[in-house]
Amino acid sequence: MSLIEKALGKAKVTPVTVGAETAASAQPMPMPRHANEPHVRLTDAMLDTLGLRAPKEQERQRASEYRHIKRQVVSELREHEARRVIVVASALAGEGKSFTSANLARSLALEPEHTVLLIDADVIKPFISQSLGIADRKGLMDALLEPMRNPEDLVLKTDIEGLSVMPAGSVSHHATEYFASARTREVLDQLLLVPNRIIVIDTLPLLQTTEARALAPFAGQVLLVVRAESTPQAAVHEALSVLGKGRNVKLILNATVRTRITRYLGHGYGYGYDYNYASSRGEGPRT
Repeated sequence: MSLIEKALGKAKVTPVTVGAETAASAQPMPMPRHANEPHVRLTDAMLDTLGLRAPKEQERQRASEYRHIKRQVVSELREHEARRVIVVASALAGEGKSFTSANLARSLALEPEHTVLLIDADVIKPFISQSLGIADRKGLMDALLEPMRNPEDLVLKTDIEGLSVMPAGSVSHHATEYFASARTREVLDQLLLVPNRIIVIDTLPLLQTTEARALAPFAGQVLLVVRAESTPQAAVHEALSVLGKGRNVKLILNATVRTRITRYLGHGYGYGYDYNYASSRGEGPRT
């Protein structure tokens, strides 16, 4: 029995394999904007750090992989409007959740009927905010700390058409309490007032922090990133237990290679899943 099959147990979970499309096979496209509108100009270094660019020989495969993941996510969005909030989590640090969040957001932004807001909720190690050079900007925590603030004012557009970001924002030692508060629902509801917007939230490791657990109840879909041949089976079990029964959870198997697919999932789709192939050889980041 595979690691994933064992981890599922009695939980109602949909396994989804991702290796990864660094959907940056396409060049960033400028978005129409007002001169004074907050904006993040994406550099090649930023795209590389977030895993949004792939070597030429891997572009097509990676694009195909994330397209497969995206189709399942979008299918649920069309059936259930409440599932426009997607939380990306992992059991432990180093499984690839931030790269998954960024790449999924980029891929979803290609959908003509949707726009995407990528929120950095990793208030301890805000990798996405740091990678984009916006770690010093106000963001999610400020929207929660200041009830009168309009969260839309903290949204920054990017050079990628249809993709905006919200930084993690100010540091707070009580982030868990704020994440679990009614204000979080208010903020998300205000951000969802933008028609057809999808919100992708990059969170913290479930078993090493309490913040991600507080955010999970607000998600319409939870994507749990599991690193192939790295994440302990017990950690997957415990993470699923933390999320609770009945929650809409999908497992994303990261950093696999073509020959390992059947061993982990019992089936394959005709290509390998590895959005950050170098990391499976110990050469790449594991954020």
